[in-house]
Amino acid sequence: MKQEKPVYSSTHERLLGDGFSPEQPLMLRSKISTTEKGKRYTLLTKGTEKSVVYAVDGNIVKEGQRCDKLVLVKRSDSGGNPGRWTEAFIELKGVDVVHAIGQLRETLRKSIFKHPSNDDVRARIVGQSFPSSKSNPVMEKAKQEFRKKYNCDLRSMKSGQDDKL
Repeated sequence: MKQEKPVYSSTHERLLGDGFSPEQPLMLRSKISTTEKGKRYTLLTKGTEKSVVYAVDGNIVKEGQRCDKLVLVKRSDSGGNPGRWTEAFIELKGVDVVHAIGQLRETLRKSIFKHPSNDDVRARIVGQSFPSSKSNPVMEKAKQEFRKKYNCDLRSMKSGQDDKL
């Protein structure tokens, strides 16, 4: 007899079901912050949403290219449909934008992160300094590719710069 695969209500439920522990538990917070090697990503919310942070690199994905962190925010019922999530893939990087784009692309392709409740998908490259994306054809091309292929908003940000939900 074939065993039925469990049906999960979100990426967060799937990750928990697969035995992955979050770096920061699901809880109400208005400011989500995660750091690695001196780089900091900060996401500001309305303060009515629950969020959770997972380490992707070396935890959920152990081989191949992968990003550093996954931030999941369950948006409040007042802001939209219940059970809708913002999924933000974070690569905390120095200056190698091309490598960071590759890491985010490979992570986005993983089926473990795909769920219909993720209706706001973001990819962020966080570094100390970046050339302006307007003068960076590689970044501009990647932004278009991510939007088209993954329905994902790709942006580069300076370490410590606030992202808003």
